[in-house]
Amino acid sequence: MTLNKDLATLENEEAAILQAITGPLEAQGYVSADIGEISPKTLLSVAYFFGEVIPIGRGNDHVTEIRTSAEVGSKNVPLHNDKSYWRIPPRYLILYCREANGFENNHMHVSDIHGAFLQLTEEERASLSERVLDIHHPSNRSSGTLQGKVVNYLNEEVFYRFRSDTIEKNWDAFNKWDQLVIDNLIEVPFNPGTLLIMDNWKFAHGRRLTSVVNSYSRNIDRVLIM
Repeated sequence: MTLNKDLATLENEEAAILQAITGPLEAQGYVSADIGEISPKTLLSVAYFFGEVIPIGRGNDHVTEIRTSAEVGSKNVPLHNDKSYWRIPPRYLILYCREANGFENNHMHVSDIHGAFLQLTEEERASLSERVLDIHHPSNRSSGTLQGKVVNYLNEEVFYRFRSDTIEKNWDAFNKWDQLVIDNLIEVPFNPGTLLIMDNWKFAHGRRLTSVVNSYSRNIDRVLIM
């Protein structure tokens, strides 16, 4: 489901528009909206409605610019939730597409990791819930590890650490869970001017290059929210 809501009038109708986003987000775990061109300041105005924005990066930026292209990112990105190697990952993730070139169908791929978990047997869920793992940064194993679980609870809310390229490959329960997540992939249109908000505790996202025509590039703003 995509919320086809023009948010160009955000400043005048902020309360009504944010409420329109909140309903689908709570019901299905993600929501996308065509908002057109907005400034980083307006993006932060949307983000602060959902919680406290987490500054990250060397400059402690509240909005992180992510640039990918065929030259620097010519591979699929496994389905994952952001910052799964943090002690407590961000609750919500906002992605805003500023530019996209070279795609036949420009999508962001998302999947319900919580829904997939509930499809497992009681024994498989127990296996995933009980084991303590070394959780590490997916691209920098030397940066230290966190002793943690893939299934966690905070204030009676469940959250997951999900990234298939950081989990041992011979774990049958995880492999089945991973396959269920892949089998239930949702393609969300993600053209310039699209805002995508998802529950980062229970939803995964990733990039598949099946829709690339030739070379490609994409510029995304990302905001993490606790």
